[in-house]
Amino acid sequence: MTLEAYLEDVGVLACNENPHLPALDQVGFTWGDMTALLDRQGLFLSKCGWGRTVYLSPQVYYLAARCRPRRPMPPEAAALYQLLAEAGPLETEELKRLSLLDGKGYTKAFTFLLKYRWATALKNGRVLGDNWSTLRYGTAEAWEALAPPPVPAADPEGQLWAILGRTLPPAEVARFLRAL
Repeated sequence: MTLEAYLEDVGVLACNENPHLPALDQVGFTWGDMTALLDRQGLFLSKCGWGRTVYLSPQVYYLAARCRPRRPMPPEAAALYQLLAEAGPLETEELKRLSLLDGKGYTKAFTFLLKYRWATALKNGRVLGDNWSTLRYGTAEAWEALAPPPVPAADPEGQLWAILGRTLPPAEVARFLRAL
C-alpha cells in the first residue's frame, strides 16, 4: 500500500509518535514517502487536533474546510500569512527572517497558521539527512490551487466522522473536530 492510499483510507497520520494517532514510521512509511506525496499536494500538513504535526488527506482537508470555518487571524499571523502569499513558498528560516518578529511572536503566529489551516507545507526543501529535510511553506490557497479538487459531499461532517473513525475512537474524533 502506498502512503497516498493509506492516508486516503484513514484521513490523518502523525509525523512523530503520538498517543492519539499512528505515526508515519509506525505504519511503514518514511520521510521520503511523505515529502514525495507533499510535492504532489497529496497531503496537507497541519498542527490541528493535538497541537502536533499531522498529515491530512486532501479529502479530510476539504471536508474540514466545509464543516469548520477557519478562525480569524491575529495581527502577527496575518502579517506572516501576507508574507507567504506574496513571497512563498518559504522555508521557516526565511519566513522568520522576513517577518521581523521575535522568536516567541513568530512561533505563536506560525503555529496559529498551521493549526487553523491558513498555511501548510507546499514542497520539500533542503535535505538535512536521510530522514529529515526542511519544508517550504505557503498559504492554504496556494496548496488548493495545486491539489486535487475536492470531492462533493452531501454530509461533510458525517463523512469526516466515518473516515476518522477508522483509526480514532469517537471521543478523539470529537476532540479533533472541536479543535479545527
